[in-house]
Amino acid sequence: MYGDKETPVRNTSHWLLTFSHLYQQTGNNSFRNAAERTSSYLRSQDSRPEGWTFHHRAEDGKDACNGLIGQAWTIEALAVAADALADRELAQLAEDVFLMHPQDERTGIWKRVEIDGRTLPFDATFNHQIWFAAAGGILANLSWTSSQIDTRVRRFLDELEQNLRLYPSGLVFHPLKPTDSLRRLLHLAWVDERNRIGVTFGTSSIPLPSRKQQLRWKAIGYHAFNLYAFALLKQQYPDHSFWSSEKCTRSLNYITSSAYREKVWENEYGPAYNPVGFEVPFAMEVFDIGSADERRWWITKQFNRHYNMNTNRMDRNTPDAETLTARLYQATRLSDIALPDHDPI
Repeated sequence: MYGDKETPVRNTSHWLLTFSHLYQQTGNNSFRNAAERTSSYLRSQDSRPEGWTFHHRAEDGKDACNGLIGQAWTIEALAVAADALADRELAQLAEDVFLMHPQDERTGIWKRVEIDGRTLPFDATFNHQIWFAAAGGILANLSWTSSQIDTRVRRFLDELEQNLRLYPSGLVFHPLKPTDSLRRLLHLAWVDERNRIGVTFGTSSIPLPSRKQQLRWKAIGYHAFNLYAFALLKQQYPDHSFWSSEKCTRSLNYITSSAYREKVWENEYGPAYNPVGFEVPFAMEVFDIGSADERRWWITKQFNRHYNMNTNRMDRNTPDAETLTARLYQATRLSDIALPDHDPI
C-alpha cells in the first residue's frame, strides 16, 4: 500500500495467528506444524537482527521497526501462538519486545524503539498507539507474562479519552493529538526525543484545505482498523470506563452511518488494504451493535470485492494481494455466520 520495502516479518506474523487459530479450532497437526515453522522465523536473527525490535522494513528515511504498529502485529501473533502452542518462549519474546518500549507515565503513550535499540520519538499515529495497547492486552491475558504489561495497558486505557480526538461525525482523527489540554501537548513535546511530536502536533493543525481533506480521507480508511483494536481491548478489559464514554459511543455510531458506508468502499486505505468487511463486523459483535444481517453484509461485500475463487487469495482489486490475503487473519475472530454464494464485484 505504501510502497515500502517490507521484510517478511509482518505477513509471517499474520499467518502465524491464522495457523494458531486453526490449530486451536481443529486440533489438526498440519496447522500446528505451520504455526511452529512460522514462529521459528520470528524467533530468528533475520527477524530481530540486533536482538531488539522486529525488523519490518528497509526503507530509506523511515524507521526499520515500522513504528509501534509493526511491533504490535508481531506481538499480537506471538501472544496468540504462545497460547495455542503452550509455548512460553514465544510469550517471553513478545514480553521482552513490548516492555522495551518506553511509556510516558503521565499520558500513557509509547515511544518507538529502533531495531538497534535506539529510543525514537513517540509514535504520533493514533492507530499505532491503540494497536500496541491491544497487542499488549492479549499478551497480558497469558498467565505466564509480567504484570507490568497489564499495568501499562491499563494506564493507556485510563488516558485514552484524553488522547483520542474525533471529528464531529465520530470519525477518529488519524494523527495522535490529545484533546482539551495544552499542558498535555506541551508535556509530550518536552519529554519527546528531539521534541519531534511537537512538530507533528503543529503540522496536523495547519488549516490548509488540502491537508485537512487528506487527513480526513485517510481517517475514513482507518476508522474500522481503530475500532477493531478497541474491540480487542474491550474483550480483555470489559469493565473499563472508556467503553461507556461519549467518545467511544460516537466512534462506534459512525460505522453505522450512511456517510461511512458510502465512502469507505472507494477509499484506498479501506477494504483493498484495511479489510473493513472483517473489522466492522468484529467491532459490531464485541460492542453489541447492529444485526447479524448487517455483519453478513460487510463480510460478504469484502469477499465479493477481493476474494478470488480461482487462486483462493484476496488478490482482486488491491495493490497488495500478499498483505490483504494475510489479513484474512482478522476474520478468525468473527463468530460463524452463513454467507450467500460468492458473487464477485
